[in-house]
Amino acid sequence: MVQRGWKVDVYLICGFEKLLDSRREMIQEALPEGVGLQVWEDAIPMYYEKKFNGQLKREDQIIEQAPHGLSRQHRFVVRDKLMEYDFFTAFEDDMRIMADHVVNFLEMSAEIDRLRIMAESSPDGKVYVDDALEDKRTTRGKSRDKATVGNDVVQDPMTADDLRRLWPGFVRTEVLDSSISEHPLLSQSNIDNYKWKDNVPPSLGYEDEFGMVDPNACCNVPPGRPRTPANPKKDDLLLWETDISAMGVRHYPGDIGWAAAMTVEDRADIGSYWSGEGNVYNDSAMKRPRRVNSLIGQQAGWMASRSQILYFHEHACPGGFLPPFDGEDWFNDSLQTRNGAVEFWSGGYQMFGRCYFNRILSLDPKRFSKQLLYHGSNNKQRTVHTDKFVRFSHFLGQLYTVKERAIQSLSGEQQNSSQ
Repeated sequence: MVQRGWKVDVYLICGFEKLLDSRREMIQEALPEGVGLQVWEDAIPMYYEKKFNGQLKREDQIIEQAPHGLSRQHRFVVRDKLMEYDFFTAFEDDMRIMADHVVNFLEMSAEIDRLRIMAESSPDGKVYVDDALEDKRTTRGKSRDKATVGNDVVQDPMTADDLRRLWPGFVRTEVLDSSISEHPLLSQSNIDNYKWKDNVPPSLGYEDEFGMVDPNACCNVPPGRPRTPANPKKDDLLLWETDISAMGVRHYPGDIGWAAAMTVEDRADIGSYWSGEGNVYNDSAMKRPRRVNSLIGQQAGWMASRSQILYFHEHACPGGFLPPFDGEDWFNDSLQTRNGAVEFWSGGYQMFGRCYFNRILSLDPKRFSKQLLYHGSNNKQRTVHTDKFVRFSHFLGQLYTVKERAIQSLSGEQQNSSQ
């Protein structure tokens, strides 16, 4: 980032009481010249543990530390520094965030905002796909949950409100570590026999037509570092945070083009063509996944400009995005939410679970590669069950298969029943 001429500062929020001077010096020496470093020590907040009705949990309840609240504390830094910086990134400490991630995010955000302005000024309040295909369908699907649209949205026009909810997403990735003795993903061939492969086989022709997943965008770390293999190939990038059953695709207006739609609250869904449309998974009772933890797509943080943060706080997010986090939307005490606190505050869950943003991943392999974030610990492949993993190159191929099916649905040759 510094090489691009950006002025960058780092804020380290620590749960322990004191950062040793030797550790601080080590961190400062690792940072590029000119990068500022500020440290908030002993940052774990204090609270009274309460019942769901707001009463103290015990009669002799005393104030105590809330370790689960450490992931919330970066919001106080953002609030205090909001007018001093143009852009903020807040991620868990083992995530590798590159300048290309930021630039791609800003480019996609700018295009979404441009389309929103166009919609606001258009006679019918909508923007359209320029090269939309003829839609010969005579009926449209209806939602089986609280969504206001069916799961068969391919190229529908979008309103300004739709575009306000559209957001460039991220997904964590790891690099397949072939140095692990008898790696379960390799020795048992699980990585090539992933879930839903037969239902949604990958269309790998995209690699010849549009390009390949680029591992250098996220994961090209210097050699010699433990746990992070050097010189990864496209097929080495692993996904475990979601799978094709939770995904949709849509042809969006403007330069957004074709993109994948990630999971979102049903009532917040602005529409896409679900991968399961037409009983693809051979289960007529299967509904589109919404709040299934294993399919949500953890991104381990968030990034946003100052103006975007103000929009979150003042308009999009019930109870606000910044402190003080009080009032009815927080049940008068935001620290009472203990389960999933890390994912909610620093993992990005608030944005798509409470603020109702619809995250998208571009189907352009170049942009798609810049929406993958390297989980630097590279340890999930050792701890997560093998049936959760798929190569990102194959996952993108599955998304292209869903795209092909979405286009075919426009012919009206088969009327799909929305799930």
